[in-house]
Amino acid sequence: MSSLVYEYPLNEKCRNYLRLNDLLQQIKQCRHLTASGQTVALFKALLDIIELLERCDIRTDLAKDLSIQKEKLAAWAEAPGIDAAALAQLEQQLAELSQQLPRSPRFGQQLREDKLLTAIRSRFAIPGGLCSFDVPQLHYWLHQPQAIQQQDIDGWLSQLQLLQQGLELQLTLWRETGQFQSQVASNGFFQDDAANTHIIRLRVPADQAIYPVVSGNKYRYTIRFMPVDNHEIGNVEFELANIK
Repeated sequence: MSSLVYEYPLNEKCRNYLRLNDLLQQIKQCRHLTASGQTVALFKALLDIIELLERCDIRTDLAKDLSIQKEKLAAWAEAPGIDAAALAQLEQQLAELSQQLPRSPRFGQQLREDKLLTAIRSRFAIPGGLCSFDVPQLHYWLHQPQAIQQQDIDGWLSQLQLLQQGLELQLTLWRETGQFQSQVASNGFFQDDAANTHIIRLRVPADQAIYPVVSGNKYRYTIRFMPVDNHEIGNVEFELANIK
């Protein structure tokens, strides 16, 4: 039976991690501009990343979390059957990223100074604001050879490469170490102590016309399953993983 996985951060740091990672994945899917409409999606994701990075400087938090993951990996070295070579490679990657992040320039600084992105950003919030008479710079760029467009896109994304590597590695390690356990939400309601949990992950059967609404903080969280239509909710069986 197929299932849907929902992720909910319980602190602001993890909300920023997940939002930035989602935006970077959107860019990855449309960075080659192979279909109509991908240009707007690409710029929208880039501008959202700039906006988020203006509000927070996540380099320190991400470097600290990667260092913690490196310490945890060291404890696995004595486990029977462990692939020592793969573990050493992962430890090296964690060490390099945790050292590079604090020394890197503030993420998004060069993007904020880019003339084309600045012009687009000033008009993006206006409905239909990307018409050629609103942003002639964009109209000119859209009619450049694809090689020139790709060179610009690659240049923008190179400024986010270190951020993307750190986020992908941190979230992958969190997700792989968070073990799912079966739970029951009585009449669609479940609550538990957060106990230093960063993110909770819910796995719900895809054939059930329900979705979870989560509220919580670093101390406690609640889950309430809501119906897609107006049917009543009984006991809901689902799987839960707490990522710490």
